[in-house]
Formats: sequence, C-alpha cells, structure tokens
Amino acid sequence: MSKEEIKKEESILDIQQVASKTEMFFEKNRKSITIAMTAVVLVLGGFFAFQFLYKKPREVEASNAAIRADLLVEMDSIRLAVQGDANFEGYEAIAANYSGTKVADRAHFWCGVYYRDIAKDYATALDHFKQVGFDDEAVSVEVTGCIGDMYVMMNNLEEGASWLEKAAKQANNSASRDFTGPLYNLKASKVYMELGNNDKAIALLQYVIDNYEKRSPEYGESEKLLSYLKAKE
Repeated sequence: MSKEEIKKEESILDIQQVASKTEMFFEKNRKSITIAMTAVVLVLGGFFAFQFLYKKPREVEASNAAIRADLLVEMDSIRLAVQGDANFEGYEAIAANYSGTKVADRAHFWCGVYYRDIAKDYATALDHFKQVGFDDEAVSVEVTGCIGDMYVMMNNLEEGASWLEKAAKQANNSASRDFTGPLYNLKASKVYMELGNNDKAIALLQYVIDNYEKRSPEYGESEKLLSYLKAKE
C-alpha cells in the first residue's frame, strides 16, 4: 500500500471517528438539544407572532382611532383632541388604550402639551412627557427639555437642571443642534444659577459661546450672563 493510500485511509478513519463521536454526543444529549431547539423555535415564533399578528395590527388600530384627534391638533383644538367626546377617543384615552404603540407616544406628547399650557397641571404634564419615546432626534431633545421644564415649574430645581442639561447634551449632538443647542444650554445654565452652582452655569454658557453662531438669540444672552458670572469670581 502506498503512502498516499495510507494517508487517505487514515483520513477516512479520522472522519469516521469524528462522526461517531458526534453521533454519541447527540445521542447522549438528545433531550437537552431538543429542548434548546424547541425553545429557540418558540421564541422566534413568539417574536414574529407578536410583531405581525399583534403589534402591527394594533398600530393600525391606534392610528385609525387617532385620526380625529390628529385633525383637531392641526386646527389648534388641543383641549378637544386630548379629552375627546362621545363620538371619538381623545389622546388621553388613546394613550391608555394603546400603550406601547407609536401612536400612544404621540398621544402622551400632546397630553403633556395640554396639561402644561392649558390646564397648568405640571405634575400630570410631567407624567405624560415621561412616557413619550420618540425615535426622532429633534423631538426627543424637546421631550427631555419639557421634562426639565416641568420639574422647574414644580420648583424641583435640582431635577429640572439635571434634565435640562441632559437635553442640552442631546441637542449638542443632534441634527437640530443649531436650533435647540443654544436654547437648552442657556435654560440649564439659568437653573444652575438659581441653585448657586455657578461653575456648571459658566461651563454651559461657555459652550454656547464656543460652539454656536453669534446670530442665535441665545448667544447674546449667554454672553451677557457669562460676563456677569465671571465678574463675580
């Protein structure tokens, strides 16, 4: 027998040994493997069932329910859009009935606006704003800022400053930075001034001066406040 034939025979034996060991492994662990595979199938099946048989139809249902409220918001009838009437569900009912949908996020946002601007119920507005989860970067910055504003209105300045600073950081790295960045840096700095934390206020104001254009309305005010705080040092 040639060396080549010997090597080929050894290779066949090696493959047979590996196959045999593999069969023994599966035979020994058949139950565990079956359970694991069944679990994977169930998880994947459950995921796709949730997405296509529950989540998507629920989004469509929520969108249909919100048609009238959406139209009323466009007509500046926020109170009716939120409260609804005997003929249609308002945003408050939609937020409660379709929790977890994108439509519910929108409903919570407009409920927050209503309770902030019209009802002047800042605690309820805060609760609604905290339940908003928009993917849109610019709107996410605004929602974070609204949460900060509500804490300030409720005289919880520490939380207010923290959330407004968070909004400022989000804004500084967002597509809407030139519009929202100076605004939330300035807002946060003012609350920190109220708290007597001038170092934080100076850092936020300096960021506006160093990173934003002079033509923004907040730039001039930031410049004045920064000069005032530095003169006090």
